[in-house]
Amino acid sequence: MSKPELTADQERFVADMAALLIPWGMQPSLANLYAYLLLCDEPMTLDAITATLGMAKSSASVASRSLEQFGLARRHAEPGTKRVRYGASDSYSGFISAQAALMGDLGRLIESRARKVASDDTLTRLRYLGSFNRKMEATILGRIRELHEEFLTHGPDEDLK
Repeated sequence: MSKPELTADQERFVADMAALLIPWGMQPSLANLYAYLLLCDEPMTLDAITATLGMAKSSASVASRSLEQFGLARRHAEPGTKRVRYGASDSYSGFISAQAALMGDLGRLIESRARKVASDDTLTRLRYLGSFNRKMEATILGRIRELHEEFLTHGPDEDLK
C-alpha cells in the first residue's frame, strides 16, 4: 500500500480539525490522526500514517489505540500477519460522550462536597454548578441517542432536528 499524499486542502483540513479538537482536550497527535483517517478511503497502516503525518510510529500506535477506545477509529487486522490498519469509525459520539461523562463526574463531585466546603451564596453557586454539569451530561447523552435513532431511521442526509 503506497503512502497517500495529502493535497494542500486536505492538509489544511487536518490542521483546522486538530485546532478545533485540541481545546476540547484531545491530544494533538489524536486530533491530527482522527482528521487524517476521516479523509482516507480505506484503513491505513501505521507505516502509512507515520509517513503521511510525520509522527513517530509509537505515537501513531498510541494515538490509534486511543481513538479506537473513543470509538472514533476501527482496527482492521491483516489476515496472516500481526499488522493492523486503522480507519475512521462510523460512530462519532465516543469523544463527546467521554466529555459529557466528565461533566457529570464534575457535577456529582461538586454536589457531594458543596455543603462541606461552602455556605450561603458560595454554596448556592456550587450547587448550581453541580446541577448544571449533571444536566449537561444528561442532555448531551440524550441528544446523542436521539441522533443515533434519527440516523438509523432516516440516514445521515436527513436534516437534523
